[in-house]
Amino acid sequence: MQNRNLEMLEKYGQFLLPVLPFRDIVITRGKGSTITDANGDTYLDVNSGQYCAALGHSNPEVASLLLKIANKIQDTDTATLSEEVLLCAEKLHHLTPEMNSRIIFLSTGAEANECALRYAKHIKERPGIIAFEQGYHGLTHGTAGYSMSRHRIRPPLPHSYTISAPQHFGTEPGDFQIEEQLSQFKDVLAKYADQIAAAIFEPIVSGGGMIFPDARFFKRIRELCNQFDVFMVFDECQTGFGRTGKLFHYQNLGVVPDFVVAAKAIGLGYPVACVLANGHTVTHEHFLMQHYSSHQNEPFAAALMAFGLDTIQSQGLLESNVAKGQKLLGIFNRLEKSFNCIRNGRGVGLMGGFDLFVEGVDDYRATGTRFCNLALENKLLLQHCNNGRTIRFLPNFYISDDDFRMLESKLNCTLQAFLSE
Repeated sequence: MQNRNLEMLEKYGQFLLPVLPFRDIVITRGKGSTITDANGDTYLDVNSGQYCAALGHSNPEVASLLLKIANKIQDTDTATLSEEVLLCAEKLHHLTPEMNSRIIFLSTGAEANECALRYAKHIKERPGIIAFEQGYHGLTHGTAGYSMSRHRIRPPLPHSYTISAPQHFGTEPGDFQIEEQLSQFKDVLAKYADQIAAAIFEPIVSGGGMIFPDARFFKRIRELCNQFDVFMVFDECQTGFGRTGKLFHYQNLGVVPDFVVAAKAIGLGYPVACVLANGHTVTHEHFLMQHYSSHQNEPFAAALMAFGLDTIQSQGLLESNVAKGQKLLGIFNRLEKSFNCIRNGRGVGLMGGFDLFVEGVDDYRATGTRFCNLALENKLLLQHCNNGRTIRFLPNFYISDDDFRMLESKLNCTLQAFLSE
């Protein structure tokens, strides 16, 4: 039988940089929660592309919006604003009243993190950044230097300080201990306060293992940042734009950062990011450094984000995401009772995951890859993180009951195959 996927990969794959071990499928189209490959096989995608297609693949309303903006204006120079940018900035400002937000629209999460940290360093006149050891903030030289990959960056980035993330896998405080990490944070600040401009954290540590530090932790972090005059930056590239039941996850935590960075879902599948600066702590007179990039404050970015904000509000997607998150947790809980190879099912809204457990295995990188390959054979796209130990799920906001039933069935088949090998 002809395998069009492999034919295309063999013919054209040689022209791509081998930056990843690519899957043995070539996607030709997508719709909602599914994608279809060159052979005509359909797969369930429970990570909304790369966590970006928040309203599903090939959403017709998003397509119409893109056509509308494409027929209006393609690009503006960096010193000229469009009405789309002005109106969306006002909308986002009013939806984040505790921030008194001032906004810049950019293209990627890494670029937006760079922008926030650049300004933090400029305003504080200090070179240092502190972050979680397990955090991920992008693959530019700077953002990678403050991420879990920092030890592989050449040349190493100076003034990059770390603390360990609290190992918490639920959403209830319980016996969750935070004193060790808080002590680390305070010790680093006490020793290097005159060098540190900002602390940057993912409020849910995704790539580092789907870790959910609770509100108590971040409230204490906020207090320490105030005490040592350090900016608090939340990287909400994955948690933002309604995925966890609030527009931004800091609103769930009751903690107001100085900068919030958002990307992925806010572009509805297209390259859009933004930085929100806290107008109470980062006032206009602080912005004495100019920022120029080719695709900042683009009309298409603002139009997509404004449409997404309106859709979230008008369709009650914040509440819906919370309810659907409970369905996702229900699937994890039922599977844990049937299979002893998965543990710690956890999540908030439509952001969840579980850990693989195999007796005698310490390095899970090959194990996680094997599990995801078995899922692919069952026509299910999964991604692992935490060096293969954790499987994560960030489905689109329109994931249906039928999609959930399909997910549970495909996970069941995958787990059976995983244990039988």
